[in-house]
Amino acid sequence: MLLPVCQEVSDPPADGIRHIPSEMVWNDGVEGRAEVHKQDPGVGSRGVQMLQLSPEDLAQVPANSTSNILNRLMVSYDPRIRPNFQGIPVESRVNIFINSFGSIQETTMDYRVNIFLRQRWNDPRLQLPTDYKSEALTVDPKMFQCLWKPDLFFANEKNANFHDVTQDNILLFIFRNGDVLISMRLSVTLSCPLDLTLFPMDTQLCKMQLESFGYTTSDLVFMWQSDPVQMDEIALPQFDIKQEDIKYGNCTKYYQGTGYYTCVEVIFTLRRQVGFYLMGVYAPTLLIVVLSWLSFWINPDASAARVPLGILSVLSLSSESMSLASELPKVSYVKAIDIWLIACLLFGFSSLVEYAVVQVMLNSPKRIEEEKAKMATKEKALKEKEGKKPLTKPNNTINGTGGTPMHVNTLQVVETRCKKVCTSKSDLRSSDFSIVGSLPRDFELSNFDCYGKPVEVTGALKSQNKANKKPPPPKPVIPAAAKRIDLYARALFPFSFLFFNVVYWSIYL
Repeated sequence: MLLPVCQEVSDPPADGIRHIPSEMVWNDGVEGRAEVHKQDPGVGSRGVQMLQLSPEDLAQVPANSTSNILNRLMVSYDPRIRPNFQGIPVESRVNIFINSFGSIQETTMDYRVNIFLRQRWNDPRLQLPTDYKSEALTVDPKMFQCLWKPDLFFANEKNANFHDVTQDNILLFIFRNGDVLISMRLSVTLSCPLDLTLFPMDTQLCKMQLESFGYTTSDLVFMWQSDPVQMDEIALPQFDIKQEDIKYGNCTKYYQGTGYYTCVEVIFTLRRQVGFYLMGVYAPTLLIVVLSWLSFWINPDASAARVPLGILSVLSLSSESMSLASELPKVSYVKAIDIWLIACLLFGFSSLVEYAVVQVMLNSPKRIEEEKAKMATKEKALKEKEGKKPLTKPNNTINGTGGTPMHVNTLQVVETRCKKVCTSKSDLRSSDFSIVGSLPRDFELSNFDCYGKPVEVTGALKSQNKANKKPPPPKPVIPAAAKRIDLYARALFPFSFLFFNVVYWSIYL
């Protein structure tokens, strides 16, 4: 009778002994035939070829050698049939070691991990001989294709790939009692539906679900080993993940028409670090809101200063809101940071509306007339109060006698002389450069002679000069109601924003 083995098809070596197998061979149930999967070097594709291996060939291998042990184990082994066929289901114990944990992508709602996936199950057909010295046998990964394996897949997987640099990253152990341990390195992108209601003070629960694809619970059952998930210290840019926050569960699923399929899951608890958003969003928008309040301390008639300040505040807040929205998925619910940005935008817009109300008050003819009437009444009352005071008779003479004062005549002579010599400020400054630097801005010829010396002027002459001067333009009348609005806004806006902050942070922190 010919014996099937899991063997690489190649030209037989010079010594006639076939060496360690790598491709799968199984018996098709007909004596004297065996099917072999081989790689045809000429074609470059996998094909089927008949191979016969006699007991005489197998006898040439030492009985206690690992090759002989493996060959004898595979004599009657059929990887198409699960262990304990038509008996109890196979229990596959799963264990994961996390090499790296990628950050969550909010826009695509997924995350990427690099893991060692380990599975261990018992296959009685692979029990090692009792005289075998070692407790476990490390096997070449190529034999991985020769064994029955649980058909595990990641239920929430978006993309996955094996690693094969420099060799296939697969580890295979066969233990004395028939336990098989497979460890393989995988990079998996898994979906993680995010609830961004509390963003950016949110905590996300991301799952990794391992499910059987073809075997129902009557054939295969997954379960976690003790200490199911191990990982070194992992630092994520936006999240905190801790070993003690990892949870495990059973997610066995029922599919209509096929039955129940075993499934286990691990749940990672990821707490977002809010520091980035405090410095990048909350602090700048808070300062913009405070900046918009400066308009309350600017004169109401200074529209050239107040309007641009309010508009720039609103535009800056709108730009910040749009920039953040481009980095997040388009969800139909309101996020915590949306409430903050909307509130800041309302405060900035309200400061602009406040100035519009002030302008309405400022340009109201009725209120202006009322303000003028109040001012006139105050001035009249002030003049009446001053008129009741005793008036002192001015001294118009030098020696106590009546007549024209001497200093008035002197002043007229000085003024006449000045008019002849220098009739304007430009003439004076061009004729005497020593005086130019000391002239005040309100220099008047009536108060100085042509040499820049002051001339004594009496009260009567001062009154005459004041009468000849053009009256200054009247100051704009600002209604008291407009001033009161600014005064109230200085207190109302800061306290309202402070109250909003107390409520906001007490809810979301």
